[in-house]
Parts: sequence; C-alpha cells; structure tokens
Amino acid sequence: MVDTTANEMNKQFQAGAVFRAEDVPLPCSPNPKELEPTLHGVMHMNGMIIKSLEEIAGRGANAVTYRAGKKFGHETAKYFRKIDDVEEALRELSYILHGQYTFELWKPEDKEDYVVTENGETFIFLVFHDCIVRQTLRRNGMDQGGPLCQTLYGYVVGAIEEITGKRAKLEIVHTGPNACLKKLILK
Repeated sequence: MVDTTANEMNKQFQAGAVFRAEDVPLPCSPNPKELEPTLHGVMHMNGMIIKSLEEIAGRGANAVTYRAGKKFGHETAKYFRKIDDVEEALRELSYILHGQYTFELWKPEDKEDYVVTENGETFIFLVFHDCIVRQTLRRNGMDQGGPLCQTLYGYVVGAIEEITGKRAKLEIVHTGPNACLKKLILK
C-alpha cells in the first residue's frame, strides 16, 4: 500500500516540474490543533536522536547533520524556480517554509542594502523567528547551535545554492529564546 502511494506521488512530481511559492497550499487537513500531540512526540524523538548522535559522534555530529540538511535543501529546492536575485530567493524560501522556519532579511542601521560586501566578502543577515528547531531544543532542554541547528543551516544553504546557483555558508551571529541572527555568506 505504501509503495502504491509513493508511485502515485512520483507521477505527480515529474522531472522538470517547478513550483512557485503561491502553489504551496496553506490549509492543512486535519486541523493543526489535532496534530499537536503528534508534533510534540516527534519533537521529543528528534531531541533524543540528536542527544544520542552527540554521545556517539561527539563534535562530528555537527558535520553529519549539516551535511544531511544541505543535501535535503538541494533536493527540495530542485522543485523551486531558479532565481538569480538572492534577496528574492530568500523571501520566497521564507514564504514557502512559513510555519516551519520563519525568517526575514535584516540589515544594520548603517547599511543601505541587505546584501553587504565588506573586505571581499558578500553576505546578508537573516533573523529566524518562529523556528521548529529552536522549539524542539527548548522542549528537550538542549542548547542552540548544535547538531539540530546545523541541520537547519545546511538546509538553508543547500536550498539557496540550488535556487541561485551561488555557493553559500551560514554562520551564527546570535542565538536567543525568541529569535536567532544568522549571517549568510555568498561565495
């Protein structure tokens, strides 16, 4: 039965298909409130997986989860339209991911543009607000910046690389209980 469902889905997602942000349905069935206990269970399970990975792989856990997130970002973004403009690509990605990771472009007061070039480095700041990763970490009493965060960083980098065709790297500037500031470096 699962194989039949997978085959049906594969027929819908043919090579070359491109989805625009407006194509992604916002309504959810069943009602999200009905899924809350399931979500909390999955969050707890992810926390336990990450704790176990850290115990086994130590510092290597960050590299493993970053790589997995990056591969997932590349695979997912193959279905998005290609955009050269990084600002536009980031806004569309944030719109598509709304409800999982909400982020917005941010610039210091003294900057005119979001995309900044200093000392030969081009970057853009992102503020992550509602983030399922941060909520999972808080729920499990875990620190931010570790392997679960690295999964998200890898995902964003992989998606942006796939959408824009530009190489990227994401660094932590600040983590907090309500928002995190990241620096997306473009190469």
